[in-house]
Amino acid sequence: MRAGRFRDVYIAGPDLVAPVLRGVIAPVGGAPYRISPFFPPSARDIFAEVVERIRRGALTGRQTATACWCALVSPVEITALLDDVYGATEEDPPPLSALRRFVAGLPDDCQFSLVAAAV
Repeated sequence: MRAGRFRDVYIAGPDLVAPVLRGVIAPVGGAPYRISPFFPPSARDIFAEVVERIRRGALTGRQTATACWCALVSPVEITALLDDVYGATEEDPPPLSALRRFVAGLPDDCQFSLVAAAV
């Protein structure tokens, strides 16, 4: 994997990724559109965490472009990832707090794309 200048993790809508992950259509160039705040930096590299979880099958996903990995996840799975990587603390820094509020507002009965993209 060639490292990009920026490595971001965010939540996107599943509409472009779900058919790719299910093998219905071939991967398309580029990354899906972002609907969430970016995942903030942490002591653990969140980008590497997402890519590794996809590679080992802990998240249902795949590499969808040269430097883009996507997984279909529920809000519960996103919350579990946040708790695992950032820890569950009484008071989060503002960027993490905003991301947690965003995830808490997502409908529980839907899946979303978790995107790790290097640009």
